[in-house]
Amino acid sequence: MGEMTEAAVSKLAGPFRTALPYLTQHLDVLERSGLVRSRKPGRVCTCMLAPQRLRAAEHWLSAQRLLWERRLDSLDSFLKSFKETER
Repeated sequence: MGEMTEAAVSKLAGPFRTALPYLTQHLDVLERSGLVRSRKPGRVCTCMLAPQRLRAAEHWLSAQRLLWERRLDSLDSFLKSFKETER
């Protein structure tokens, strides 16, 4: 991931049709999980992504995807063989 820049929460809210307090709640969850960092040097709260945590989440999701793809492939093979034995 390239260089991270900060963005004001109000700017982040722009594309979404939701009230700022609701977006702030979502950002709080992301911050507690370590995916986002925020700071409030004055009146404006700014946020930035935490790339290390995003990489860790991406790695975990990739491993889960591989696991479930294998499990579903096994289930598919089992169901095909079960269907053939019923004939």
